[in-house]
Amino acid sequence: MKKIFLGMGILATLFMACNQTAQPQMEAAAEQESAELIINLISDPTSDPHSTLMGLHLAQKVLANDMQATVFMNVHGVKLMSPGADSLEFHGENLQEVLKALMSSGGTVRACPHCMEAHDIKAEQLLQGVEVMNDQTMMEKIRSNPTVFTY
Repeated sequence: MKKIFLGMGILATLFMACNQTAQPQMEAAAEQESAELIINLISDPTSDPHSTLMGLHLAQKVLANDMQATVFMNVHGVKLMSPGADSLEFHGENLQEVLKALMSSGGTVRACPHCMEAHDIKAEQLLQGVEVMNDQTMMEKIRSNPTVFTY
């Protein structure tokens, strides 16, 4: 009988030790889950404003649900900052105005410097609040394990 109680005590101790070890691991895994969405905006807003607007709307929905949203204007997406882009619309919504509202709601907007160069867009042409992405910030974003949608 003593052996049974001793065995049960050892099992209970092992179970508690495993549970205490598992708890921090589960908490760490929960912290690893992303609460940030990156919209990788590669569509050309001059030829596909619908796709651009869809990406911006998704970012707005994410912000409304208390998560972080970053729009990364990449490839042709940087054309949203080109001369004349302030008149780009889809279904009556001005794309730059949607972008400004997104930033006013706490969203972050960054532009690819290489893509800007490829489309002859200068930093001074960016809307107020839009930042040029740098390598360090990009690596921090990647390490944070964000969810990425491409439009």
